[in-house]
Amino acid sequence: MTTTGGAGTGGDGAAQGTGKNGTNTVNTAASGANVGIQAEHVHNSTVYQVLPDAPPSRKYEVGVRFLDDGVPSRARDLIGEAMAHGHESAEVRFHWVLAMLSKRSYRDLTPAERAQLNRASIMRDYPEDEWQRALEAICDLLDCLEGSEDRTDPELALEKLLALDPRQRDKVIQHLDLVLTGGMRDAVWARTRQWAERTKDSGDRMNRVWAYFHPEPAEPRALRPEPDRSTTRGLLTAFLCSCTAAAAFGYLGWLLLARPGPLPVLAFLVTLVAAGIGGRTALEWHCDAERSRLERNARISRRRADLGGADKSFRKVHHDFAHYFNKYVPAGTDRAPWMAETVDIRNALRDEVAALYSVKEINGDRVGWLIRHLVGKTRKDWERGVIQANRERHRTTSALKITCVLSLTVALSAAAGVVAAAVEVDVVRAVAATAVALVSGRIAVPRWRLAISERRRLAEAARVYAETLAEREEAHQRWRNRLHSTRPSEQEMETWLNCDKALALDEALRHYRLAWRDIIAHALLQTPARRYKRARVKGGPWRYSTYDIRLFLITHDGVREVSTELHFERAVRNGQQRNNFRFDAVSSVHVDKTDDLGHTLELTLMNGPTRDIRVTDPERAQPDSEESPESLAQMNLDAAGFVHTLHILEGIAAEGKGWIDRDPYSAGLQTALASG
Repeated sequence: MTTTGGAGTGGDGAAQGTGKNGTNTVNTAASGANVGIQAEHVHNSTVYQVLPDAPPSRKYEVGVRFLDDGVPSRARDLIGEAMAHGHESAEVRFHWVLAMLSKRSYRDLTPAERAQLNRASIMRDYPEDEWQRALEAICDLLDCLEGSEDRTDPELALEKLLALDPRQRDKVIQHLDLVLTGGMRDAVWARTRQWAERTKDSGDRMNRVWAYFHPEPAEPRALRPEPDRSTTRGLLTAFLCSCTAAAAFGYLGWLLLARPGPLPVLAFLVTLVAAGIGGRTALEWHCDAERSRLERNARISRRRADLGGADKSFRKVHHDFAHYFNKYVPAGTDRAPWMAETVDIRNALRDEVAALYSVKEINGDRVGWLIRHLVGKTRKDWERGVIQANRERHRTTSALKITCVLSLTVALSAAAGVVAAAVEVDVVRAVAATAVALVSGRIAVPRWRLAISERRRLAEAARVYAETLAEREEAHQRWRNRLHSTRPSEQEMETWLNCDKALALDEALRHYRLAWRDIIAHALLQTPARRYKRARVKGGPWRYSTYDIRLFLITHDGVREVSTELHFERAVRNGQQRNNFRFDAVSSVHVDKTDDLGHTLELTLMNGPTRDIRVTDPERAQPDSEESPESLAQMNLDAAGFVHTLHILEGIAAEGKGWIDRDPYSAGLQTALASG
């Protein structure tokens, strides 16, 4: 779909423009396209939610929110629906009029819309209050543009506007920005500029805007314990072999009863006691050694060949851990030894996070909270000596090792004496019983060792998993609470953006030394910059961390175009590009709409190449969203001020300077300007 003004030609579905540094940016659905998105997020919210069976009051409420947040087209629809279902008052009609005129000049309205905005249609039999007086002030302002003989005196209309309560007056000035031109705008511009300078940093903007573009944190996760390596079959085998070994050794003891003297029986009893002590201490030794081995090699098994696109995410996690470990050094510790002695911990945590979360979650900066939490916990453990203590926790003591070695030595010596005594009683039976005991024991011991060590490991791992997950859930909730308490509202974001645009407009007027009485019409187009982060509330328009603000100031002498890059998070404007051209220099205006709903404005001058202005980026259908890409694209065009800008440029391209005089409302505007 294309819209053409003048002698424009169709595009090829791509938009390519030249940035301030000479680099090209491309906006197209074709393979290899780069639209400069660094990150994008959609925040869940019910602020714009309107159910099909919602009462008219709810539709009106949401419509006002859309109006305050810079989406007048949706506001017109919802407030109009509410009025059609009987929700009428001076306040409702006031906001409906603002929605009709917001981000549009009077010449942008259709004849039907102009008829709807005549005084007879607006001024119903409402009781006199602040809203009724605000409606009357708007009607007087509109009368100034009609050009009729009985039109309202502009000075009286302005006096009535400025006498309104600040709540109504500020809304009128904000939303009728493109209606208040010429001398009328001069009277309120100083107030607007002061408001912008006073409000642009309000509400702790510098410390809060970042939260709007920050994604919702990924859910907390922890590594689950490895499954039990012992099996039921192994346990059954161990039990049967143990019974067999016990029976065989018991048979040796029974043989000793046939031999006179207490020594063989005493040796038998010593064997049992020493073997019990030796077996228990040997098991403790084995478990300590196994846990130490697991801690030293606490890395997730990761084969790069299986990661595919995860390599980039792995490097990002590695970089983030290195960055925060380098940043958060424990008190009283030098950075070099801290980084060197925690390398194993750092790598283990890195691998754990990389294994727990997907590539999309990692690259989308949704796990940064967890990385900071893990680094902070490691630093606290270091300062309290917990890390050093943990390294010694599973180290087997010398006393345990000596006890184990001595116990097993005594047990083996005593068992040898038992076997020797039994052989003297009955060689064949003693040898057979000994062989059965040895073979059965050889089979049973490793299985019991595995089963018992696994039981201990799983018990400890379950405890650690529960504690770890609880800690991370608490950290996750703290971070979410901080995000939600810090994140600005839609109205705050729109207010700050309006302040930035007003100050950019003021800078352009000062540079050209123009007063508003010199401006016949103007348009302001806010588009995404070359690289940006973007986010939105569900149901609302995209908001960007970096904008290209483009102004078109229409004077009798021609068009002044000024563009600047706005870093919204820092409220800073970088650079300025200016173009001046006559009305007859505009060859064509062409709008290209790609299949994925990206919009590009192509402006061609007689003496220069076509300039491509990327207005909106492609919209992709979200699998879990009920929003249609078409309605979202239209809402973003509305928020960008595209319709009014296109109307002005198409008029200039088609008719040149004659466009000013052909519009019947330009006469009223000129008269109001002269009266100002």
